[in-house]
Amino acid sequence: MDIRDKKFLITGASSGIGAATARNAAEKGAAVILIARSEDKLALLANEIRESGGTACYYSADLSGFESVRNVTASIQEREGTPDIIMNNAGAGQWKYLQDTSPDEAFAMMSVPYLSAFAVTHAFIPALIQRKRGMIVNITSAASYMVWPGAIGYIAARWAMRGFNDALRAELNPHGITVMLVAFAKVSSEYWENNPGSEANVPKRQSVIPQLSPEQAAKYIVTGIERDKQTIMEPWQLRSIVAMAKFFPKMVK
Repeated sequence: MDIRDKKFLITGASSGIGAATARNAAEKGAAVILIARSEDKLALLANEIRESGGTACYYSADLSGFESVRNVTASIQEREGTPDIIMNNAGAGQWKYLQDTSPDEAFAMMSVPYLSAFAVTHAFIPALIQRKRGMIVNITSAASYMVWPGAIGYIAARWAMRGFNDALRAELNPHGITVMLVAFAKVSSEYWENNPGSEANVPKRQSVIPQLSPEQAAKYIVTGIERDKQTIMEPWQLRSIVAMAKFFPKMVK
């Protein structure tokens, strides 16, 4: 897909992969629509993009609540129209063992990313199907392909994202809409600072996989969109470990 002049909706856009993807896509001519909870960060990012000659608007919303999702997607539909590309990137959740994870925390981790991605996509699907073109990008992680101790709620939510993605692809392929799943290994971001203790539960095998920057991740995503790819798993060392994990699961612990 040529992203120039396309309306590109990005959730979780205030920092990390979301913000980096917004900058990259705007540089290539996309009109980015930013959603996140932090209005101050969104305003700064949108202004930065505009000052660089790009097109950006933003909407502050907490996507963990369905009423909030309904309100923000209705506003976007009314003011901006139907996005051509929807990137479900909003995510949350600490890496904890089961006994350290309350049911409320597990529900919150399932709410964002999975349920929020479902609700945001649901809001725009009728118009996309009628148009018979578009792209849905679902951001997950290596946790959607393999498991390890100490991140049970996070892993379950990412497997849910993978299931949602694959089922959505089966439904939308006949309508000319591309669905792409994106999985990265460790990416440097504010997540680790905002979720103290999570980094201690990173699998040992991560030590042989180079850490990506948000900018590197964004480049993979935008290139994948331009090439109409259905799956991105980076870096290549992750693909190798995922393949080995099918036969030697203890290797990813």
